Amino acid sequence: MNEERYQVNIPAQVKTRTELINGVGIKELINTAMAGGISILIAIFQYSIIPNYLISIIIFGLITGGTFVVVMKDKNNTSIADLIKHIYKFMKGQKFFKYSTKE
Repeated sequence: MNEERYQVNIPAQVKTRTELINGVGIKELINTAMAGGISILIAIFQYSIIPNYLISIIIFGLITGGTFVVVMKDKNNTSIADLIKHIYKFMKGQKFFKYSTKE
């Protein structure tokens, strides 16, 4: 019984898509840019009600920065947005309850 064993070296941390920064690719930048555009509209609306530049800049920074953090991928290729989506899908799924009937 002469068995030959072949070992294949699998490289670690191989990216399947182009990332500009570790965990941030083109898709994440597009999502952040869209949130930035929406936050600019919200900041302009807020400025028309209360003319204060500081509040408008804080609104823009919080929405855009928060979106960037939420969509950034970690080492397991998941983001906070993905985790929230999976939790929602699990909670929406069918539930099983044990009922006891009285005869």
